[in-house]
Amino acid sequence: MSLDHEEKNEKRAITEKVDSHPSSPIQGGDILVQTQKPFTTLSAIGIGYGVTNTAVGLLLVLGTGIPMGGSPVVFWGFLAMAVVGLATATTLSELISAIPHPGGQYIWVYKVAPERYRRGLSYATAMISWIAAIAIGASGNLAVPVNAFTIVTLINPNFVYKRWMGFVVFQLINIVTCFGACFEYILPKISKALLLVNVLSVGAIIITLFATAKTHTSAKDFFKVTNISGWPNGVAFLIGLNGSNWCFSCLDVATHLAEEIPSPSTNIPKALIWTIVIAFSSGLLMILAVLVNIGPINTPDYSGLTVLHHITGSKAAAIGLWVPVLFLVFASVWSIQTWQSRLAWSLSRESGFPLHRYFSKVFPKPFYTPIWSLIGSAIALVFYCFPVYSEVIPSQMNYVSPVLLVVAIFITSLWFLYAKKHYHVIEM
Repeated sequence: MSLDHEEKNEKRAITEKVDSHPSSPIQGGDILVQTQKPFTTLSAIGIGYGVTNTAVGLLLVLGTGIPMGGSPVVFWGFLAMAVVGLATATTLSELISAIPHPGGQYIWVYKVAPERYRRGLSYATAMISWIAAIAIGASGNLAVPVNAFTIVTLINPNFVYKRWMGFVVFQLINIVTCFGACFEYILPKISKALLLVNVLSVGAIIITLFATAKTHTSAKDFFKVTNISGWPNGVAFLIGLNGSNWCFSCLDVATHLAEEIPSPSTNIPKALIWTIVIAFSSGLLMILAVLVNIGPINTPDYSGLTVLHHITGSKAAAIGLWVPVLFLVFASVWSIQTWQSRLAWSLSRESGFPLHRYFSKVFPKPFYTPIWSLIGSAIALVFYCFPVYSEVIPSQMNYVSPVLLVVAIFITSLWFLYAKKHYHVIEM
């Protein structure tokens, strides 16, 4: 068999030609469609919950909830966000069952929006989705070094964290997780293994907290509002919801696997609902393990490692519980790399990016993944590595507002300079 013939067979195994829309700027071209379908419902749950990661996320955001009102804010806020998460997952399930597509939200917007505005609204939704995925990846990347160095501080209180340390670890995690997400055939295996590790690690943390706690929170104190934020109680409660909200975010991850799983109209909704079930169950047990056993704590620092140290009374035990937490955050970045690359790949097939011909390609064996989309998303991640503290206002500066403004300007400019002419949703 000739090499040319082998190459054609290999290409046919991972791509198929789809007729493009008559007005598409790439009419007659090859739209690369992922025909490898290695994912199952279980592995899709592994990818989806690997990003949502509710129980682990709750440990990371204790410091944003407890100062805003104590146990009631964390407990009731979690229950409120669980209801919101279930509503979101149910809505996504309905949409993906009707219109399964790896593009997810921007395809649904295109389908239901008025014809006059649907291209613009669809494009804005697509770019917001992709940039949001990158921003979430950056937060996960940064969470690992920042929280890892708290271990060093616990062992050596004289240690001073430098921003360059976080930057170096941030980029190493970015490179390693990007490489790990390049091989399609191992993604389902890794996602299932990580789901098992996640459940076992969370279970071990919960059992250890109950077994080693020296003090417990009384029923009276459990429901006592202790607001040390300076905000009125109502405002503080709403601010305190941010952490619980974050722990039920990114539920759409599984929807972007629509071309990599058999029967996506039924399997992806199952993955979405099971993600909520696992998130609620593990999250509720984790919250109870922390809040029931925390007792009085005489420190303004409510970070996860500090709370674990306070409950267990042992630096070794606290570090032993914190290390798997950091590993699971690292693993979530791997899932996020898969998520954001699928968004970039799908959007590139609609000519939504400059250089879309490269970003839309699925590489042949042994990858079977959109490598250029992975690399492009990983490079974009670099620019989201903002310093933890500002030189101007060291402890209070919040960059969210200027970042959102820059994102809005970027999307608007890209629409008028490029996408208004080139972007077109391909009807498949």
